[in-house]
Amino acid sequence: MSDSATRPRPAVIGIDVGGTKSLGVVVDADAEVLVQEKWPTREGAHAVTQMLAELSAELADRSGDDVEVRGVGVGMAGLVDNAGRLRKAPNLVDADEFAVTDLLEPRVGLPVFVDNDANCAARAELTVGVARGVEHAVLITLGTGIGAALISGGGVVRGAAGMAGEPGHMLVDPNGPECVCGLRGCWERYASGAGLAHLARVAASEGRLAGVLAELGDDIEALHGEHVTRAARLGDDEASAVLDDFAWWVSVGMANCAALSDPELIIVGGGLVRDWDLFGPRVHGLLNEVLVAAEHRPQIRVEPATAGEAAGAMGAALLAAVETGLRSS
Repeated sequence: MSDSATRPRPAVIGIDVGGTKSLGVVVDADAEVLVQEKWPTREGAHAVTQMLAELSAELADRSGDDVEVRGVGVGMAGLVDNAGRLRKAPNLVDADEFAVTDLLEPRVGLPVFVDNDANCAARAELTVGVARGVEHAVLITLGTGIGAALISGGGVVRGAAGMAGEPGHMLVDPNGPECVCGLRGCWERYASGAGLAHLARVAASEGRLAGVLAELGDDIEALHGEHVTRAARLGDDEASAVLDDFAWWVSVGMANCAALSDPELIIVGGGLVRDWDLFGPRVHGLLNEVLVAAEHRPQIRVEPATAGEAAGAMGAALLAAVETGLRSS
C-alpha cells in the first residue's frame, strides 16, 4: 500500500460566530465541506472561547481518524485586527477587545486565524460563490446591521490594521438616529433590518402604515421590518412606499462604496436578501441615479450572494487553509 493511501486527509476548521448561533465546518483542500455543525453562541469572551474550543474538538472528532485538522479559522462580527483581536463587537455581549487568537490557540493546540465575518463570507463567494473569477467587488450583508468586505485584485482588502470594509458605519446623516457603535446617522441605521424598522416607525408616526399598525395594536415600537415586507407582498401600497425609501438608502451606501472602490460587482448577502425581489429592482435603478458619473462607467452588476448559509464558516476555513499552506488562495 502506498503512503498516499494511508496518509490522513488534510483539512481545516472554520467557525462563523453569530449573535445567537455559531456555525462550524471542516473543509478539505478542495473546499469540500466534510462536516457541518451549528451551536448556540454563548455570552462573554470567556464563554465564547470555551464554546469555540469545544466546537472545534467536536468537529475534529466527527471528521474521523482519516482527517488531519491543521488549523482553525474564526469569523466574527465587528472590528478584527491583524493580531486576531476583536476590537469592537456591537452584536456580542462583553466581547470588546477579545483576544481570540491568543485565548483559543492554547485550547485547541492548533494555529488560529481570525477575521471579520463579512470578509470571511467574501472569501467563500470568491471561491465557491457568485464572485468566482471577479477581481474587484464589494460584498454587503444586509442583516440586523450591515457587514461588508472589499475585494481588490481577487483578494479581500484588510487595510493597515485589518479593519477595512466597514461602510455600515459611514456617516450619511449627522442628525440621524444613534447607532449601536455610538455614533449617529450611520448607513446601517437606514439600510439594514434595524434601519427598515426605523423607517417604518417614522412612517407610522407620520400617519402612514395604518393597516400594518392596526395589526400590532397601534404599538409603533412593535413595528419591525418583516411586518413591512409581509404587507408589501400582500399589496399594501404604504408598505411598498417604505420599501422604496429603504431601497434609496441602500443605493446611496452602495454608490459611496462604488465611488471609492470601482467594483465590477456588488454582492448582496444577509437575511434581507430573501426579500430582494421586493426592493432589489428599485436598488438597481437608483444606483445609477446616485452614483457619480454612472453614465461614464461600465455597468456595475448587483447580485445576491450564492455561497449559502455556511459562507462565513466556509470563508473562515479558507482563511485557515491559505495561512497553513493547504491552499494557495
